[in-house]
Amino acid sequence: MSRQFAVVTTFNEQGLAAYGERFLAAFAQHWPREVTLYAYHEGKKPDFQSDRIKYIDLEASCPDLVAFKARHADDKEVQGTLDDGDYGYRMDAVRFAHKIFALTHCALSIEAEVLFWLDADSVSFADLPLSLLDQVMPEGVYTSYLGRPHTYSECGFVGYALSHPRHREFMEFWRQLYLDDSLFELPEWHDSFVYDVIRKTFEDTLPDFKTHNITANDPPSDHPFINSVLGQYMDHLKGDSRKEQGKSFGDDLMQERQEDYWQDE
Repeated sequence: MSRQFAVVTTFNEQGLAAYGERFLAAFAQHWPREVTLYAYHEGKKPDFQSDRIKYIDLEASCPDLVAFKARHADDKEVQGTLDDGDYGYRMDAVRFAHKIFALTHCALSIEAEVLFWLDADSVSFADLPLSLLDQVMPEGVYTSYLGRPHTYSECGFVGYALSHPRHREFMEFWRQLYLDDSLFELPEWHDSFVYDVIRKTFEDTLPDFKTHNITANDPPSDHPFINSVLGQYMDHLKGDSRKEQGKSFGDDLMQERQEDYWQDE
């Protein structure tokens, strides 16, 4: 018998219009009926309705996010403004705080055995079997992730075992970085870098903390999402150029794909 799975994501009104509506419809069409999506929206509640999608107002449910943003409203340095005036996403703590507060709120409040974070700029194009979710989140591990050999993980898809004895400790540790601003002691402030720091800290210090790198046996890639087993069912339109095209690029693929979705690449 399969475990009880859930998915969480977040988007603002601009993201809802640009890619969120497509994401919601594709989830309802292609994900197993047993899986519930928790969609944290900033601003307008989506019109799309499904009995498997629960909408949560992000700011109403996460007052600590509102406080974090207010505290740093005039601090351009933590909003990605570099010394030369250019923008650097790696230092945009405010942008990625939405994701962390949505994730931690959901992970500490819902009833499920496994929760997957899934970026809302991803597209499900084929029916996902429950066996896939079991495959990418093996029994006995706390978190599964899309690793990259020479840089931070790709956190458009990450799994968490909510019944793991270290679950609450992990999530509260992560949230606390934003509550007391200790996040800014790290060299980078985006979600993927911070996730890796926390994951590696727990791996190095806790014998019962096991993890799973989904991409361990896949070709090295800057776009591991689509080059992993997930690419049989989903695409991730990370970055503005892929969003504009509505699809990942052909040269993102490091292995041959047989799925119809990829055949015009």
